[in-house]
Amino acid sequence: MNSVSEDKVREALARLGTMLGGAEVKLEDIKEGVVTVRYYRPPTNPSACHIDRTKATKSIVLEVLEDVLRGVMPELKEVILVGRE
Repeated sequence: MNSVSEDKVREALARLGTMLGGAEVKLEDIKEGVVTVRYYRPPTNPSACHIDRTKATKSIVLEVLEDVLRGVMPELKEVILVGRE
């Protein structure tokens, strides 16, 4: 991993918390402009909260990640999101 890009990406991921509807993401790898991120599905407990956190699908999370990461890593080629829906 490139440490400069890694630091920028980690900072950007840390700021994304509320934008992902309860989903969590953690940096796995950066290699040749490709960022791999581990996806953790938001918890579901309909009786605990009036907000449906399940609407943060992987495709929405991926779109948000690509937009944010392009701002901190212009050389970004692709974001790979691994984890369960």
